[in-house]
Order: sequence, then C-alpha cells, then structure tokens
Amino acid sequence: MLNRLPTLLFFVLTFFVSSAAFGQEIADVYILSGQSNMAGSGRKAQLPSHWKQPVSNVRYWTGKEFVTFDPEKLHLNGPDRFGPEVGFIHTLGSLHPDQTFYIVKFALSGQPLHAGFNGGKWMGEEPGPNRATFYPGQSADDPNIGKHYQRLHEQFSAALSALTEAGKTPQLRGVAWMQGEADAKQEVSAKTYDQSIALLKRRIEEDCESTPVPFVMGEVLPHDPALERFTHRHEIRQSQQDADMRSGSARAITGVWNVPTDGIPLLADTVHYDTKGQLMLGTSFALGVLEADGMLKMLAEKANSDK
Repeated sequence: MLNRLPTLLFFVLTFFVSSAAFGQEIADVYILSGQSNMAGSGRKAQLPSHWKQPVSNVRYWTGKEFVTFDPEKLHLNGPDRFGPEVGFIHTLGSLHPDQTFYIVKFALSGQPLHAGFNGGKWMGEEPGPNRATFYPGQSADDPNIGKHYQRLHEQFSAALSALTEAGKTPQLRGVAWMQGEADAKQEVSAKTYDQSIALLKRRIEEDCESTPVPFVMGEVLPHDPALERFTHRHEIRQSQQDADMRSGSARAITGVWNVPTDGIPLLADTVHYDTKGQLMLGTSFALGVLEADGMLKMLAEKANSDK
C-alpha cells in the first residue's frame, strides 16, 4: 500500500488540477480600435454625472493591468478626453450587470488600414514591410504586417496573457472598429475597404484563437459634403454598407455590423464627434455587438438544424 501511495497521490492531484482547469472562469474580452474617432474627442468635463460613474463589472486594460473602469480616473485619450469606450462600457455593463467584461482599447489618429499606405503616403496596391498601417498581413508570419497592427497585437496579446496568468480563460467576444477616414483619401483603399475589413476581422480572430465574433464598425464621414481631402467618401461608405452581414450584397461579411452615424453630432471640423456624439457612438457599438452576436447564434443554430 505504501508503495502505491505516490501513484495514488499523482492521480488525485491530476484529477483536481484537471477539474480546476475545466472550471476556469471565462473572461469576455472586447477590443476597441481604430483612428481618431476611436481615440476620442469627447470632453470629460462635459460628461453628465451618470456617465462619469465607475462601472463595477467592467475591467479596462491600462497597458499593464486590468482595473475597474472609472472614466474620471483613467487616461482614455489623455487626461481630459474620451472616445466611444464610455458609452460602450456603460451600455454593456448596464445590460448585463451580472457579467464581468474586459476591454482593450488601442487607437492612433489619422492612420490607414490598407496595405498600400505608409502613414499618409500611398505607396501602391502591393503590401510592403515596415509600413505605418493597421494592415494585419495574410498570416501571423507575413513580413508585411503593418506597424500599427503589430502594436495593436501587442496590446491585446498582453491583456489576454494577463487574464490567463490570473487563472481565467479569455475569449474574444467582439471588436468595435472606428476607422476609415484615412482610407477615404485614395480610390483603391476606399473601394476595397470591405476586403480590408474581412482580412482584419479574420486575422484578429486568428491571433486571439477565437471563433468568428461580431465585428462592429462605425460608418465614416457622415457630413455631406465632406472636406476636400476625403476624395472617396461615397465609395468607402458604400463599401462599409455592403460589408454589413444584413446587406444582401455579395460583399457581405458574416459577423460584420455597420453602424450608421448620420445624425450623430460632430465638432465644427465636421469629422470628429463631440461629447454627446462619442456617447451615442459607443452606445451604438455596444448594441451592435449584442445584436450581431444574436444573429450569429441564430445562424449557427439554423445551420445545425439543417444538418
């Protein structure tokens, strides 16, 4: 019996370790990213009191750790500005008060998605290495992955690793994307924006090891006429509309949800959303993620019933 004790202990320990692993808490993660309207131009001083309150069931990634979301204390876009995350988090947290959510935000003003850009300069349609763009590459080892996507990847990878180290199982539940003004300055990038979104969605899912998740994007440049530099406003908005999974277009992408922004209030520059507009945008993102998730589940159930 004494000789069998180490073996017995091994199996007992294995059982408890395995049981703990299967019982790990699932951590629901949302990524918010894009350019200046995701970084945000809302003013904290103009926030109504309700929106200034901490959201106890939402954790926000500071770049080093997850902390309770408190818009008054956190630097969301510098010390005095915020983006759509305030509306997004308040709405999500309020609708699901018994769940805990984890938010990762990364945004860079004025930056493109298409591989042909290097910052504000168009280099041609073919991808190239070390370019300032959110281009995610065709695979994880693509040498042409853009610098901005690399930084985004570093942010969400560090956040997911922190959750894993805390004994949780992180799962990406959705992406909110507010970008496209930069891509509206060039014909190719504007007309193929749906393809860029399809690739970005796939690559984020691959890098997060997630099944297809809702990808909610805000329709850019609601003011008509647009400023002269946005030469292909119509084309990029049409591309966004076609990419929506509800569009009926051959370009529709499963899981993509386009959020119309017409009527959301802007600053005097006619490009960036004011304080109220940022709250409306974030609220629309949260509702869109939940609606898209519901539709994806419905489609999955239908596919299973048809087998």
